[in-house]
Amino acid sequence: MKNIPTLTTQRSQREVMAAIMLEEIDALVEKVETLSGTIVHTEKKFQDTVKELEGAGDSYHQAVLAANLHHKNEMVAYLRTVSTTSIAKTTEEQREIVQKLIREAVSKEITALKKAISESSANHRVPFLSSWGRIIICCSLTALIGSAITVELIQRLGIT
Repeated sequence: MKNIPTLTTQRSQREVMAAIMLEEIDALVEKVETLSGTIVHTEKKFQDTVKELEGAGDSYHQAVLAANLHHKNEMVAYLRTVSTTSIAKTTEEQREIVQKLIREAVSKEITALKKAISESSANHRVPFLSSWGRIIICCSLTALIGSAITVELIQRLGIT
């Protein structure tokens, strides 16, 4: 006589299969809960990193603005000194000297800003920094050119 499965052996096999499936489902649910916690933790760390980078960007921006103001004041003081010592020179000579000084100052400032921005960009590898760098360079150039034009107008009008 063959072993014919009885109703009780079929039921116990079903219960064993159901228990195995429930254990696997429990393991999967535990993995999903762990993954959810990891995702939340990673999101918090990412947000903290973004906040730190924004703060660093703001402080860098303030430092560049302060440096620009300082160098502008130095340039204005130097240009005043040069212009007072060269009063005896003709207007054409004065214009050439002022333009040369402005070119040199702007060239040095641009070189320094490019170097600082490239070093900062190389250290941080932050994508938005390159756009900040362009904005800072444009603002610096605008300020320097505006200052140069003001000095030239003052020279031409003879205001001391």
